[in-house]
Amino acid sequence: MVSARVRAAEADIDDTICRLPVWKGRKSALLRRLMNLWRDSLELAYIRFGHAEMFQANESLEVALAIEQHTNIGVFWCIKWALEYAQTSSRWKPADEELIKVTSSEGVAYQALVDALKFATIGGVEIDADAGSRTITVYEGGNVSGYDHAIVAHDHKSLPFHKQCPLIDDADQLTRRWTAGQYREYWQWLRKVAVSAETETILFQTGPLAPRHEIFKRPVVLRVPDPPTHLTNIQEDLTLTQQKMDRGMKWKLSAYDCPLVKIGSNTYAISSVLNALASAEDYMLRVAVLVDRDQYDKVSGLREERMVAQCERALRAFGWAVQPHVHLSDPPREIDVYAGRGPQDLVIQLKSTLRPHSPWEVFKRDADVLDGINHTAEVLPRFRGGALGFVITDGYEGDYATWNRSLETTVPVATLQDLELIARSPEGAFQMLKDRAGIKGMPVSKSVPERKIELCGWTIRLVDTPRPA
Repeated sequence: MVSARVRAAEADIDDTICRLPVWKGRKSALLRRLMNLWRDSLELAYIRFGHAEMFQANESLEVALAIEQHTNIGVFWCIKWALEYAQTSSRWKPADEELIKVTSSEGVAYQALVDALKFATIGGVEIDADAGSRTITVYEGGNVSGYDHAIVAHDHKSLPFHKQCPLIDDADQLTRRWTAGQYREYWQWLRKVAVSAETETILFQTGPLAPRHEIFKRPVVLRVPDPPTHLTNIQEDLTLTQQKMDRGMKWKLSAYDCPLVKIGSNTYAISSVLNALASAEDYMLRVAVLVDRDQYDKVSGLREERMVAQCERALRAFGWAVQPHVHLSDPPREIDVYAGRGPQDLVIQLKSTLRPHSPWEVFKRDADVLDGINHTAEVLPRFRGGALGFVITDGYEGDYATWNRSLETTVPVATLQDLELIARSPEGAFQMLKDRAGIKGMPVSKSVPERKIELCGWTIRLVDTPRPA
């Protein structure tokens, strides 16, 4: 639950943001300047990426990742605020320094507050507010698995490069307005538009006599043309508009869900963001859920059936006899995949997931996966001694919350890419999956370090401890 004190602090912050001088500017001009700032900040991130690659500098890589993430979060919040608060007509023009501050400070910090509040409403964290010191403290609950710090440190390094692998056919009618095939066709078309808009190349060299290497194409803010008629619905669903803001979508949309922005009668985007999203399908299902949850639910079962088929192929290739959808009785339980090889039994529970963008979405995903772990652990004793169980997803490897239960039950979370490892040697797979998650040695009660951010005169502290009694 969120207390009245915390809600009062939230209201004070929202009121301060609403009254920021930058929103006195004209909406269309302000949105264009924010798009330019988005592009400029991403170019800075790409330069740091280039430095990291050329000199194998891990610190530069971490900085680049932080700049990219903070830019996408901070600028996108400011775009939403501009749509909400900026003036329809005005000659006042905020200074560049004011725009930079609000995107890099208020925009980024506000997302942390939103995430904490959403998570607190379902008991994921506890929050307290002290109006006197203007401090909001988020209590994250303390050590869960004994390996929290190691798992979180590993995730910080690996998750930015991790992809979901949803098994989606072109014919899947993900929404009533478009199929997966049309979504893919749209991104192929849009990628060509973005690539053709990038005409400058950034070169790097390690020294004055060293050869120069192409690092990246300089991103641009481009006006997105109208797509082919049969792809119009997809572009509409990927565009942040005034109408979506007016319908209360402010809290649900991220820069990855709506990478296109409607300004006046035109649609704009950052070329490099489009190129990145065109090369991954991580967000197709997110868009479908946002715009048409009912239709998405109707076809979601197709993905799990394809996961079953993929499990069957992988296991049979290593000599396993496979039975999908095994039904047990007394009490009734269903097993997605059962496999036997010699004296060994293997039980697999499948989970199709979405790539989460908030603690609330992480909580829902973890709850579903934990249900799969518990289900599998419960049925294992009903098979031959030494039976092993796995929960297999289409891209999610587990986090500290799920690993806590996996360590207790010896039922780990794996992905479809781990099927060969499991099929070859299920006994050794558990240890290898632990190592990959950063779980080594004996458990240690090492807390995740405290983090502090400033937002509109308030200090937000995130501490890895339970709330004091």
